This record gives sequence, structure tokens and C-alpha cells, in this order.
Amino acid sequence: MKIALLIEYDGTDFAGWQVQPNARTVQQELETAFERVLQQRVAITASGRTDSGVHGLGMVAHATLPEINFGLEKLTEALNAESGYDVVVRSIKAVSDDFHARYSTLNREYRYTIFRRRTALYRNFSWHVRGDLNTDVMRRCAKLLIGEHDFTSFSKQTDDVEHYRCIVDDCTFEVSGDSLIFMIRANRFVRGMVRSLIGALVEVGKGKFPEEKFKDLLAHPIEEDRARHLAPAQGLTLWKIRYPKEFGLWE
Repeated sequence: MKIALLIEYDGTDFAGWQVQPNARTVQQELETAFERVLQQRVAITASGRTDSGVHGLGMVAHATLPEINFGLEKLTEALNAESGYDVVVRSIKAVSDDFHARYSTLNREYRYTIFRRRTALYRNFSWHVRGDLNTDVMRRCAKLLIGEHDFTSFSKQTDDVEHYRCIVDDCTFEVSGDSLIFMIRANRFVRGMVRSLIGALVEVGKGKFPEEKFKDLLAHPIEEDRARHLAPAQGLTLWKIRYPKEFGLWE
């Protein structure tokens, strides 16, 4: 039976999603939980990878299970009993054999939180930015991201990608009390893209990075300018992943 898992995790103490030697990762935590519950190894394939310190509210993965004699609700409970305190399987659904957590996606949505004051409660889930920010110019630049662009200048070098073009469906920068919430939804993301964009937008808001330069790097990417302004990982959350309705997954 093939299943899809909706996964939430606090990335603070993880070295990212993907299994790595001598490091704690979300994938390893869940695969270990499966092995304890089912007494055999189950490989998990995620919709993508998140870096060290990045959080997930709506990560989706798939796996193929051996025959089990209990339901998926009980499996969810069993996995959560075996996984770490900072990983929760929110839901499990049976899916058709043609479903693939990565290749079946319509789009992905990330959110990044900035606090303009020191915070104890949200310190692991936000970036404290000191000083004044021109949120109007930051909003203008965020709107420029909508559409298809080459994000070479706003990403890290990655050997396993053919190109750095992404189609952004929506992008907003909203003020909510002491916090700023950046939301971006696209068909795909390249490594470091959201953190690089946030870092650049903050520099624009501080008046240290010209708005025209931001526009120019979108239109004419420069390899040497890759990820020059990289925001901290802890403010970033993989918020939601959308799939075609025929798979019957979470809205």
C-alpha cells in the first residue's frame, strides 16, 4: 500500500530533512519510527528538502508499506509515539501508485517571520531585525517576484539542478503587530532561494541595497552575486504543498 504523510516539525535541532551521516535529520527520525513500529525498514520520499534549522508545517512525503493489520489512524498514533518530540505526523492517507510526493506537486508555499523586537517565545521561529525598515519598498520588491524568473542571484549553487528558473504564483509581505510575514508560493524552489530573497529584502528595507539593483538581479542574474544576503534559517517554515485534487489529499 502506498501512503502519503503530512508532517510537521520544529527544525531547530535537526541538520535538515535528508538523511546524513552522524547528524540528526527529520527523514532519519521518521524512518527509525517506522522500523520500530513495523519491524522493518520503510523508505520515505519527501516533496523536497529543507536545510538545517528550517521548519515544516505541511511537509508531504510518500512511502510504500508492507501489509499491516491495523488502520492508518493507528499507524499515525504509533509513529508519533516513537518519533522525537519535535516531529509529528499530522495525517496519513492512502494514495494511488502514480502519486509522487515530489513530482506530483502543483506548488509549494513558504513563510518567513521577522520580528522587530526581541522575542523569547518565538526566538526559534523568527529573525529579530533591528532598526527601521521601509516596508513599502519591501512590499514593492516582493510583488516583483510574481511571474517566471531566473533566481540564480538569489540561490546557492547546486550541482543536481538543471536551471534556476521558477514560476512564482503569489508573494506578499504583511505587517502583523511586531512581526512581518513574508509568503511566497511557487511551482519549485532552488536551494537557499527564500532565505536569500528575505536577506535581500531586509537590506532593501534598511536602504542598504537599492531597489533598482534588486530589480536588475531578477532581470539579469549574476553568478558572482549568489545568495549575498542570506537570512537565518530559523525564521523559515515550509507551510503548505498543493497537489491535484484527484489525489484526494489535504487542502
